[in-house]
Amino acid sequence: MVTHEVLAPLARQIQPILATFVPATAPLGLAELAPVLARVDERLASEPPALQRQLRLFVRILWWLPLFTHLRTMGGLSPAQRLRVLTWLQDCPITKLRLGLWGLRTLLFLGWYGEPAVQARLGYRPNIAGWDAWNAQKAAQKQGE
Repeated sequence: MVTHEVLAPLARQIQPILATFVPATAPLGLAELAPVLARVDERLASEPPALQRQLRLFVRILWWLPLFTHLRTMGGLSPAQRLRVLTWLQDCPITKLRLGLWGLRTLLFLGWYGEPAVQARLGYRPNIAGWDAWNAQKAAQKQGE
């Protein structure tokens, strides 16, 4: 259970960013986005308050940053424009911005791909044996050919 909301209050600002990282989430409404952000907030609950504040600030910066180049917030950009902005940030010479983007993207992936229904649709079946299980499966497939 989430005891402290970190990113959930920023769902409207996160929605277009997540849709850029994971296009399958584009049709999600704010209500459908809530479980994704709840998983992220659950993960962030154990982090220091300073880090939580930095992450919230970073999301707000991402929301307003395109205003300088596109005269629109992140939510007003087309998917292609959002991708260009986020790609620029990914390669940005400012280390804090690069790290912030990578961290946010990782957390949003955790929120989306941590959903059991999404894992089932992708055919993800974790195995405690890890790579050994995968290698054994590939070896069995080769023998069957």
